[in-house]
Amino acid sequence: MKQNHKKIKLYSDSFSSLVTNFDEFGSIKNALTVLVSVIKKDSTVNAFVRSKSTNVDKKISVFQSALGEVFDHRLLDIVTIMLENDDIGLLEDVTNRFLSIIKNRLNIAHVEVVSSFDMDEEYQSNLLKQLKEATNKEIDFNFSVDKDLIGGLKIKIDDTLFDSTLKTKLENAKLKLIGV
Repeated sequence: MKQNHKKIKLYSDSFSSLVTNFDEFGSIKNALTVLVSVIKKDSTVNAFVRSKSTNVDKKISVFQSALGEVFDHRLLDIVTIMLENDDIGLLEDVTNRFLSIIKNRLNIAHVEVVSSFDMDEEYQSNLLKQLKEATNKEIDFNFSVDKDLIGGLKIKIDDTLFDSTLKTKLENAKLKLIGV
């Protein structure tokens, strides 16, 4: 287990060394997130990368031909080393540590906004600007719509949730009325 922690640190530090600004962060984050998701959710890909019977050179060849045009070659080099060392199973933990390192280094807040309606780009842009000013940080922004919210927004900044949805306000009023 301790060996895995050392490997996770080594790989995440390697990925972190590729990032010098917010745009590079977004690019590397997106690539790693997609790769983790595909390996995790696609049983064929998962079985392929974890297979002991598939030659490591074959795995590397497949990854390089599939991702060579899309991924930064330095990122692909690190993934290749992970494949060579049979460490690709650590990729999710490596990605999480990478995100933590870079968010601290570049002063980035992760913000999830859930709205009851689809916001146009101008509205999202204004919200993003206000969030940057309020936090004094760069914003790693994800937006989604949940029609069940009735009205308002849920904004989660790192680990803090601000909930101004009508649904939550109604639930809170109900709890007060019944004395809870």
